[in-house]
Amino acid sequence: MRSLAIGCLMALLLSGCNYHNELKNLQLIYATSIDVNGNNDIVTTVTIQSPGGKERTSPVHEVLSASGPTLQESLYKKIGLQIAGPIGTSKNQVMLIGEKLAKQDLGDILDSTFRNANDPMLAKVAIVRGNAGELIRLDRIGSATSGEYLRKIIMSARYETVIPSITLHSLYPTLHDAGRDPVIPLLRKESDKAVVDGLALLNERKYTGYSLTPEQSTLILLMNGNKANVCVITRNVKEESIPEDPSDYLTLNISSLKQDKQVWVDTDGRVQARINLKMKGSVIETAKFDLSEKQKFEQMNTRFSEILTKEANEICKLTQRANSDALGIAREVMAFYPKEWKKMDWETEYPKVNFQVSMRVEIVSHGIIN
Repeated sequence: MRSLAIGCLMALLLSGCNYHNELKNLQLIYATSIDVNGNNDIVTTVTIQSPGGKERTSPVHEVLSASGPTLQESLYKKIGLQIAGPIGTSKNQVMLIGEKLAKQDLGDILDSTFRNANDPMLAKVAIVRGNAGELIRLDRIGSATSGEYLRKIIMSARYETVIPSITLHSLYPTLHDAGRDPVIPLLRKESDKAVVDGLALLNERKYTGYSLTPEQSTLILLMNGNKANVCVITRNVKEESIPEDPSDYLTLNISSLKQDKQVWVDTDGRVQARINLKMKGSVIETAKFDLSEKQKFEQMNTRFSEILTKEANEICKLTQRANSDALGIAREVMAFYPKEWKKMDWETEYPKVNFQVSMRVEIVSHGIIN
């Protein structure tokens, strides 16, 4: 009995040592990018942090890259052979996808990531103009890893109502949602920095090549009823388009939003979509316009509303050219007109949807300046 107890104790001690050694040698991935090469192989690039040891006081960061027919093959097998120790993905903060690869089926490409319970499903997802690996190779900003740097840029844009928060966890159900096409944040490399470049429009789980600018991205988020912590909109409110002057611009911070979306099928079988937005905003900056008079307030309300309404309807036309149902019109038709939906070919029907968008802005504060 005594020998059995000693044997169990030794087994626990030995397993503990092995576990400690495994953690000590663990190579942690902090950022991942995937591209496609000329052979149609997936090129995976990662930034890895190796834990510090006796010879060094701080962790070491390095960028590794490998290619293979699948993400699983290029990451765990090819990159795994380049490092001393097991790969750990629990700290992965971003998943970047090159635009060329994003034009293929994202559900198939990311299949292994969705299936692996060890992968961090809260990693931010973005599509990158050009080669996604170039952003992974950016020099670290301060003491942060490139993964932390990219994650903060994406979170900042989300805070300012420029992009939605898209993670691996939230992306999976939208890729399999027949009622709405997902939109994914779009990044680009500018000099030695990463810049948020708006939203990529998807259709059937593939990037269409069409995208929205950051200004358009804010409006489509508002049309979907999504306003984040801050929503600042700047527009030229001068009637004449030229010449432009900084004093011709008005900047508002949208403080409240009320959305009313109505979708129906008319007697001719055509889908109608009406989206009305009522927003209240505070003036942040205006140099030329004296808003102390009620008449001027009303003029600016009308002018700002006209500008945003025109832009919003242009955005709807762009989504129709891309055949990307980013506003979830199909979901409304499926829910309330199931018989008509069964007869529809949405790929040919969506470009024919009649959009009517109205944006009404009310200035409720102009600051402490009278």
